[in-house]
Amino acid sequence: MTMRTAIGLVGTGLLAAFSALVAYAQDSSEPGGNLRFEGYPGAPEIQVVSRIDELFFYPCDECHATMEPNPDIRELDTFHDSEIDHGKGRIWCHSCHQLEDPNNLITLLDEPVGIDDAHIVCGGCHANREKDWYFGAHGKRLVNWQGERTVYNCTHCHNPHSPAIEPRAPKPAPPVRAGLEREPGAEHEHTPIWESHEVDDEP
Repeated sequence: MTMRTAIGLVGTGLLAAFSALVAYAQDSSEPGGNLRFEGYPGAPEIQVVSRIDELFFYPCDECHATMEPNPDIRELDTFHDSEIDHGKGRIWCHSCHQLEDPNNLITLLDEPVGIDDAHIVCGGCHANREKDWYFGAHGKRLVNWQGERTVYNCTHCHNPHSPAIEPRAPKPAPPVRAGLEREPGAEHEHTPIWESHEVDDEP
């Protein structure tokens, strides 16, 4: 077992997600080949927005072609993200990036995946979110809400090295139109709903 595989499979959460991935996978065309995730039955077709042109450090082999691949987990001395805050310490560079071909990503099944197909890699551990993304309940859609679906990839909104999104304060309520008055109690209360309502403990 490679170090990348060992790190990728640590923790029951990752193992459960891996099982879910295999359950939705289909046999490859080659006899005895790996399983390949082909999407969810009934999910509408999608076109994923390319992100390659937005990446400053791409292609990766512009630098890494002159470097000896080093799979050791260590403190990075690099121009791009040097800290990985992903998976509570269970994720390392080569959990998602190919060791020999850094221009591509890699799945838990050791299959190469292009940068613009990062959602396939993300879905290996985040199967529930990936399914929501395929069906439109998670993520962001471009242009229209009807017709052909063009969607942003996971990595458009989540930094893959630190994917948690910081909480943001809600925007203020819109102004009241001229000639109208705001109804009493219409202002947003910042008290959590479970603290703003009395609960009757009696049966």
